[in-house]
Amino acid sequence: MSRSATALLTLLALLAALLAIMTWASRRTHNAADFAIANRRLGPWLVTLSYAGTGVNAWMLMTVAAAAFLWGLSAAWIWAAVVFGCVVNMWFVAPRLRAASIGSGGITVIHLLGVDAGDRLQPLVVRSAVFILMLALLLQIAAILQFAGVMLADVGLDTTNVLLVALTMIIATVFAGGMRAASMIDTIQSIVVIAVALFLPLPALIATGGITELKMAFTSIGPEATNWFGGKNGVAAIAFAAGVVGLGLAMCGQPHALARFMAAKDEATLRIARWVAPVWIAILLAAVVFCGWCARVLYSGLEHPEQSLAVIASRLLPPWLATLIVVGLAAAVISAIASQLLVIATALAIDLKRPTTPPSLQWLRGMLLVVAVLACIVLLYAPMKIGEHAMFAFTALGAALGPLLLVRLSGKRIRPGSTLGAMWAGFLLSLVFHLLPDSPGDFLERVLPFIAALGIALTGGERRRNPDRADRSQETMHDRVPI
Repeated sequence: MSRSATALLTLLALLAALLAIMTWASRRTHNAADFAIANRRLGPWLVTLSYAGTGVNAWMLMTVAAAAFLWGLSAAWIWAAVVFGCVVNMWFVAPRLRAASIGSGGITVIHLLGVDAGDRLQPLVVRSAVFILMLALLLQIAAILQFAGVMLADVGLDTTNVLLVALTMIIATVFAGGMRAASMIDTIQSIVVIAVALFLPLPALIATGGITELKMAFTSIGPEATNWFGGKNGVAAIAFAAGVVGLGLAMCGQPHALARFMAAKDEATLRIARWVAPVWIAILLAAVVFCGWCARVLYSGLEHPEQSLAVIASRLLPPWLATLIVVGLAAAVISAIASQLLVIATALAIDLKRPTTPPSLQWLRGMLLVVAVLACIVLLYAPMKIGEHAMFAFTALGAALGPLLLVRLSGKRIRPGSTLGAMWAGFLLSLVFHLLPDSPGDFLERVLPFIAALGIALTGGERRRNPDRADRSQETMHDRVPI
């Protein structure tokens, strides 16, 4: 079978899968709660695998492979950081976020952050959060689509047309089924990526000559590849490790991934997810890091290390199988935007509405179309080097929202002024340090903004009288009036 025929059949199969998801999800979506959080009825496997596909999407995995290619053994810190972030989310954030959202009656993460901000500052808090969320996720969407376009061009496809068709189908699927559709798309993405990641290490290892040859080849590269701290010593080594661990901290502030916890069916669902998701992500990351190491030995002059998985497939496998894998990976990368589009539309339609206005399914779908237009504009007119700033969007969003969410879920109410201060401190410090020259492990950009925002949130809060209550709305008269 030719490469073009394989690519066409793969794309047709993916389109058929999207049509099936659209049909299934649309029959279960009847109101705004269904659209935004599946009316809190997502089962354990949808929660687990969709979180794995959203929290560590295919684009991020390609970035991890590039880090393994460039850094050598020190890329293992990324594995530890991301697994750590997943464990924090599954064991600490997930149960508390679900309970807090039920207690406050909210169906978005931003609502939970602004619920205690008071009548005067709540609109400013919510609008600030929505602005930061939309800016960060549109930046990521642009990078994701450009990255997928490069992969599709390598197999001879018309990049612009394929991307527009794929984008249209994903938008239509999410339009019809909301959270259920996005979760199913992410679940399929997660399955495709782990299948590829578990398949590629074997041919890559055979090509390198085995584990012994791989170790010898790494030794010949130099100390920067064989040192666990990237060849750094002392304070620089500590800063490098801490900076990489900052990626795990940022995972606590990604609303498009955390929304799965609010949509979970019950506590039993989260109990299953908290064990399966970290193991799934740990295995997936380990396979990707190993592929990056093998690519460094086999193709040391590779111009685009983020294409390591695709290059291994293209150069070591039969053409039809390589095309199948590359197109499947490109489709997995593109599908990551489903949850991001959904959470932006939800924020615009629900968080910016008047408090007395009930959520509307029609308004949610209308906002999704607005976001879709913005995504198309981004695809057509974004600068070609925008991918260099995508990781900034991830860390800035995590620093702006993550500390507030962690403090909020720990049982403390945060004063409105401190909420605004923490949010903007995390975002603006990330931006400033991003524009400055890189520090070891990007410590200044990935850790200091998060710590600064966390400090503001902690010093600007007051502990609840009864921290077991999920939300302030559950206070009684005796909690408000001293007796």
